[in-house]
Amino acid sequence: MHPVFRASVPFVMALALAACGGGGGSPGANGSSGASSGTGGSTTTNPEGSWLSFTPNPVELSGYEGESIPFKITATSSRTFTKPFNVAIVDTSGTITTDVQISALNEMTYQASLSTSPKLPAGLTQVNLEVRLCEDAPLTCSKPLPGSPWKVPLKVNVKSTTEAAKRLALSAQSLQAETYAGEQVELNLDGTFTGDLLNTQFMVGVYDKGGLSNVSYTQTAQGFKATLKSAAALQPGEYNSNVEVRLCRDDPATCRLPISGSPWTVPLKLTVKNASNLSTLLRVPGVGAWSSFQGNAAHSGFVDATFDATKFSRRFSLPANAMTESTNSVATDNGKVFMTLGKSFDSEFELLAISEADGSILWRSSLGKVNRANSPAVGNGFVFVVTDDVTNDLWVFDQQNGNLVSKTAIGAYTSSRAPTVAGTDVFLMGGYDYDRGMTAFSSSLLSKRWSSPMQSALRSSPTPAVDVENVYVFLDGKLRVLDTSNGNLKWVAPGPDANAVGEQSVTLSGNLALTYGSGISAFDLTLRTVAWSVANSNVVDMAVGNGMVYSVAGMSTVLEARSLSDGKLQWTSESLGQDNFRSVVVVRNLAFVSGRLRTVAVDLATHKVVWNYPRGGNLAISSNGVLYIMEDNRSVSAINLQ
Repeated sequence: MHPVFRASVPFVMALALAACGGGGGSPGANGSSGASSGTGGSTTTNPEGSWLSFTPNPVELSGYEGESIPFKITATSSRTFTKPFNVAIVDTSGTITTDVQISALNEMTYQASLSTSPKLPAGLTQVNLEVRLCEDAPLTCSKPLPGSPWKVPLKVNVKSTTEAAKRLALSAQSLQAETYAGEQVELNLDGTFTGDLLNTQFMVGVYDKGGLSNVSYTQTAQGFKATLKSAAALQPGEYNSNVEVRLCRDDPATCRLPISGSPWTVPLKLTVKNASNLSTLLRVPGVGAWSSFQGNAAHSGFVDATFDATKFSRRFSLPANAMTESTNSVATDNGKVFMTLGKSFDSEFELLAISEADGSILWRSSLGKVNRANSPAVGNGFVFVVTDDVTNDLWVFDQQNGNLVSKTAIGAYTSSRAPTVAGTDVFLMGGYDYDRGMTAFSSSLLSKRWSSPMQSALRSSPTPAVDVENVYVFLDGKLRVLDTSNGNLKWVAPGPDANAVGEQSVTLSGNLALTYGSGISAFDLTLRTVAWSVANSNVVDMAVGNGMVYSVAGMSTVLEARSLSDGKLQWTSESLGQDNFRSVVVVRNLAFVSGRLRTVAVDLATHKVVWNYPRGGNLAISSNGVLYIMEDNRSVSAINLQ
């Protein structure tokens, strides 16, 4: 007696299939295959065939267009036979492939491994797989075993390639960026696997078909991350390519076995601009020096001018050939740009003056070996810098030639922001717990005018806001107002959280003093009380102009505009993109918002991004209509706004 499926004839599956015109088949121990047609339904047998059963029955599969779905059918016998026989699994509809393998699990149980055809159309396909057991060739099967043939229903639900493509969620449907001749820009493309992709074995490949960029990528169980770095050799012009994302069961470079839905195509557009445009500088009517933190003594971050974003061009870019404090910003006055350079803590620092006309270095002056030099301030023909060291000094330099005019010892100064210039005076707060205070320095007398003690629970030194009569500083939950003439404390107003500890920046606008840090609060300077207050996660910079208060919100990804009168939200911009945006400067029609990696311009009428620049940092606008970006990598970009 021999178990079912045992056969002794040679293996002739491929020949038999060719003769039958399609379908799948496999031998038992040795065997052949044939073909037959059928439609889906219940297993059909005659009473003599009850000795052979199939699992699963019926077979129900689900997959995607273009993919082959592997599956198994197990046959269990309750009889044995003395004569050898051949076995065939027959399908003339083309539903399964010819790749069929049959193996013995034990003497009475066999398993067939099959796969659906990758050519099945989207939709439901129903067929009967015919199982033949024959003492002769199964193509003719004139001597069938009792009960042969058996029919096993097969249902295959094939989803479209459109549905298959949804299993990969891309971070962007298109990529575009601007860069400059000789420079490179990076773009990111991420993908997230969903559905059955999470349990499927494959490899990812990401390729720029046009060769505009160099691509690197990493794959995880949940998705992939790709970085595209533009080719440095691209000349000025516009370039288009396609980024192809491949998911493959074999090498993605050839991808002969793609996952259904693959490849995904993402259009790529690169605009390469001229590296510099040294056009004639034109003074913007009514716009003065960028003298201090956020431009002026009120720290408003507002420039009363209108600019056309379609006319912006890069004037020059200074390479990062010297280190500087990453929190520093520039000051501009009289056609010059001023910045402090040096490595932080116990190193040589210097003050640098650059020509707005062409970016050339006009002069540089040493600040000596100090722990830190803050951002410079300008006014009255001078540049003012505070250094933090064993002795803490206010340095005064001549703008024209960089000569040191004055050096005055002050209390310890722990802010990297510039001091405040108002009229002929310079105001700064410094010191620690034992000597904290506000200092007024006269640039006409080149000496201190007064110092006023001011205690705080923390060693913080906010940059004061100043108007004609008063100096404003916010410490430990309270707005403190001093007399500009003598430093006497005039009045104190508690903020929304009187128990707060530390500093907040202050901005002046009309009859309001606005403080910001962990939220925004507006103080009525007549009533000396909080006029309104709103919570926000962390406001680093804020700009006030056009009757609005502008700040970054939404996890630093959108710009918010609030009414200056009551703090109510008026609008929110579209997404600014993927960056930690923080710095805000506003003109009449645009808001410039900068993060670590890029700077954007938001149209105040449409609330949409109308300009992008692939670098970020602290912002300043000169009286010649040039936007300066002091980058975290310690280089400076100058952008013509007119």
